[in-house]
Amino acid sequence: MALTTQLDSALPATDASALTDERRARARRILIDALFLGTLADSLLRQGFGLGLVIWMSAFTLIAVHFARRRGAVRREQIGWLIAVLFFAACFALRNSTGLLFYDFVALTGALLLSGATLTPSSPMRTILGQRLRDVALGLAFTFKRSLGQIVSAVHDSQFGTMRTWRMGRASRIARGAVLALPILAIFAALFASADPLFGALFALPNIDLGTLLTHFILTGFFTWLTAGWFYSAFGDEANPKVPRSAHARVLTLGTTDMTTILGSVVLLFALFVGVQIRWLFGGEQLVRATTGLSYAQYARHGFFELVCVSLLLLPVLVGTRSLVADEDAKAIRRHRALAIPLLVLVSGVMASALGRMGLYVHYYGLSTDRLYASVFMVWLAIVFMWFGLTVLRGRIRDFAAGMAITGFVGLAGLNLSNPEAFVARVNIARAVDARRLNDSGVTRTTPGDGRFTDSNSPSPIDYSYLTAQLGADAVPEVVGALRAVATAPHDSRSHENEVRARCDATGALLKAWGPHAEAKSWRLWDYGADRARRAVRENEPALRAVTCWDSGGEHPFGTRDGRPPQFGEQK
Repeated sequence: MALTTQLDSALPATDASALTDERRARARRILIDALFLGTLADSLLRQGFGLGLVIWMSAFTLIAVHFARRRGAVRREQIGWLIAVLFFAACFALRNSTGLLFYDFVALTGALLLSGATLTPSSPMRTILGQRLRDVALGLAFTFKRSLGQIVSAVHDSQFGTMRTWRMGRASRIARGAVLALPILAIFAALFASADPLFGALFALPNIDLGTLLTHFILTGFFTWLTAGWFYSAFGDEANPKVPRSAHARVLTLGTTDMTTILGSVVLLFALFVGVQIRWLFGGEQLVRATTGLSYAQYARHGFFELVCVSLLLLPVLVGTRSLVADEDAKAIRRHRALAIPLLVLVSGVMASALGRMGLYVHYYGLSTDRLYASVFMVWLAIVFMWFGLTVLRGRIRDFAAGMAITGFVGLAGLNLSNPEAFVARVNIARAVDARRLNDSGVTRTTPGDGRFTDSNSPSPIDYSYLTAQLGADAVPEVVGALRAVATAPHDSRSHENEVRARCDATGALLKAWGPHAEAKSWRLWDYGADRARRAVRENEPALRAVTCWDSGGEHPFGTRDGRPPQFGEQK
């Protein structure tokens, strides 16, 4: 009987010991893999993001899949988020657009946080499906916080047992003696080195750039810290109980009267604005000039981004007011639905006004990446509002967050695949060519910035300065094609001289940035856009050198200018 009792009492201790050993081994493995990824990041990412980021993120994903499969089956959603991580990392090797890659970095970070949230057993959000917006926000915040702090737990769990042995063993006594002897040896060695240069040469330190060494240490440590925290948050705490999902404690609860006051006033304001927009839509330029004193071009230039902000701010108002209604208050829910439906109709009018202004804006002033991204964002926001009506207003409130996030990721992926900077360049070049055809047919207008040319001091029909200085490498093949074509401005006009000068500057800028003598970059920074630009310039170098430049003697080929490409903006 006593023996049985002793065995029974020993079993839990054995199981606990095995669990502790397994947890310690897993923590050590995570730290080793994180150190490997930190070292790899120092090698691949210290100069910037490009092909190196794809390689690093592939290694990160393979390690994550390895840990996930060792723990058990991997769900499709978890695989999907890891694929999203790889895709947006691959965009850094596909595109060369600074603005677009910023959005890709935000999406990459979001996909990493969502992946960590779905992989962590104790996360308050194990799947994005069926979650409210606040649940998704809590899951993202949970993963972010754990990624920053879990390295402490990993180090503790991996070394706690061995540290005690180290302190109590022979090795600790050796280390203590070495620490005490080191300053004594340093003093005597310094004195001997000062007395005898030959002896001092034995202890001469190599020439080390401490600043560079420090950057290597910081970069390796930073990525090791983050990856260790992410991995240990996702795979190191199976034994921890899942955080209970407590009921949402509302600081404020809205009733029917509150809902009527808040949303009703917003409905009236939106209705007033949409009514004004209908007036200028049918009244045209004459009404705009009589009312505001602005030309159509000037009117189009104002208001678009403000309307984008208005549409964007309406979404948290609708979602926030609905979340502050108690689930059992059926009357307030019906009132929210009754007022939200006309708001959705009215915001569609606001969006139509914004997109109409953008159409005028592009017609008069041309397209830019900022205008394109804002328009795409507005289209996505319209999809989100439609999804809001199909889910939240029909009682399927937990389906809204997943649809909003997924459509956002899909929209950004489509934007990357469509090469937006090349599209912007094509639109602006085609706009100038169309204007030249209208001029040749005798159709001219004198409204400033309307895309037509008049004699006098008209600028270059194609803004080559914007195409070469503001757009990235993705637009270079389109610019090369425009430079090879005939100038668009009438030959005997002042704008022709300006266009020749602009084309000459653009040619010099392209040859300097992408020509045979351009500075070569590390393979870690390789991306398809830059490689395509480099090939386009070098394959068309003879045609580019035949582009004419303007000086006191008239037009001369670019290639005759001292046999060298001029600096950007230089005129001989």
